[in-house]
Amino acid sequence: MVPSRARLATLLFGVAVAILASCARVEEAPSVADSIDTLMSSLQDQGYFVSGAVVAGRDDEILYERGFGLANVAEGVPFTPDTPAHGASMAKTLTATAILMLDEEGRLRLDDPVTDYLPEFPYPEIEVRHLLDHSSGLLPEGPLLALAPRGEVHTNQLLLDLLVEHAPPLAFTPGTGFLYSAGPVIAATLVERVTGVSYASFLRERIFEPLEMDASFVRAAEAEESDRVRTLGYRRSPDGTLELFDEPANRHEYGGTGIDYSTRDLYRWVSSFYARPLLGESALRAGLEPPDLGEGQRSGISLLNWYHSDGGRRFYFTGDSRGFYTFAYWDADRRHAFVYMSNTLLPNWLRPRLAMALVDILEGRRPAPGEDPGYGLAAVPASSWDLYAGLPSPNDFAPVLGEYEMEPAGRVTIENPPPNWLNVGWQLRDGWFAPVVRVDGGLTLNMFPVEPGMFYVPCLDAWAGFTESDGEPTLHWTQVFKGTSTGKRIVE
Repeated sequence: MVPSRARLATLLFGVAVAILASCARVEEAPSVADSIDTLMSSLQDQGYFVSGAVVAGRDDEILYERGFGLANVAEGVPFTPDTPAHGASMAKTLTATAILMLDEEGRLRLDDPVTDYLPEFPYPEIEVRHLLDHSSGLLPEGPLLALAPRGEVHTNQLLLDLLVEHAPPLAFTPGTGFLYSAGPVIAATLVERVTGVSYASFLRERIFEPLEMDASFVRAAEAEESDRVRTLGYRRSPDGTLELFDEPANRHEYGGTGIDYSTRDLYRWVSSFYARPLLGESALRAGLEPPDLGEGQRSGISLLNWYHSDGGRRFYFTGDSRGFYTFAYWDADRRHAFVYMSNTLLPNWLRPRLAMALVDILEGRRPAPGEDPGYGLAAVPASSWDLYAGLPSPNDFAPVLGEYEMEPAGRVTIENPPPNWLNVGWQLRDGWFAPVVRVDGGLTLNMFPVEPGMFYVPCLDAWAGFTESDGEPTLHWTQVFKGTSTGKRIVE
């Protein structure tokens, strides 16, 4: 039976209405911009993301950009996507790129001894590449600069002079371990020695200007000459008000830190790796490979100083110093990126979770809510987040030591070995506390207390939080690319 024209018209009209309704439902799904804004507004309303900025995009299109709160409370200066703020360790990614540029041009070689270019450097066994991938065995900047006369301005030259004068023993044979160290500072000095120009001039000419990073500058070279109101770092005081928590005035070293960027500038930096790379294909590929540290152990940080996913196509790095926190992410396959910066001491539990939520949004998933997981152990004193206040006892941290069987898989071992050059720690009230961690029997890595019941592990960018049940701790182990796994301590 052939339907009448009237019936056919009715059927076609019904189909059209159904299609339009379906399109409307698709259009009603929140956009990337709406989803990020809802997330960030909620975090600000809850007092978690007090001030800072976020920029996210895909290919050449900015999908979201917004600033929150104040960059300088006393001056009432708003924090916008164009506000320069201290990027802390993000500088390591630029220093590593500078070194690979020089290697690409044949002006130095990654496998050469550093002494080929800095003859006074007291460690002939350290190669240029070891400065970049944190496998040199050098101490971190802090313990080295503590050897300087009180009140002396901390500069790259001062740090090199201290190494020449004291030549402290290396923590391990170069190339066989991981220790977040003064290596990038020496690498920045190497850039200057090889090129004959300042580190700031090299970055400006080779990185900032080509990528139009107009708000970026090396603090030691330009901050004092600028008339702009500086973005300051803050933290919450016990009564909930913001108090100044800024960089020391005598800190002028650079290479591992010491650069201010706007959030928009850092977005230009990370998106350049897939949109307009400054390195040739071969150098870029080599720089993104995780270094081999011997015995089948791979570093969690590439030579160019990016944390990488399994398979190595998604990358990020962070910066953390005195109230400032930066997270910069890029995906080589999906060609999207985001950056968030804050100057108000973000809660440590939020740092990886906010990154994971932004990744979810850009990849089309609904983000997990930003809720405080309530990490903490009754036995760990509240002053432990700042080991220079209150001087707790090592016994206060005993609850976190031991082996943990993780779900869905794996084992995490946390120890507090005797003082040695490898593990950086603190002299407490009645002993030494310098915890180290191993995952599945792998590399021994430093583990830093950041809040009561919470620790941070460089090289893996892992956040270890603890909860307590029936007097026994549960470890919550969070990494951006792997999410959170949990484990009970093994009781023998």
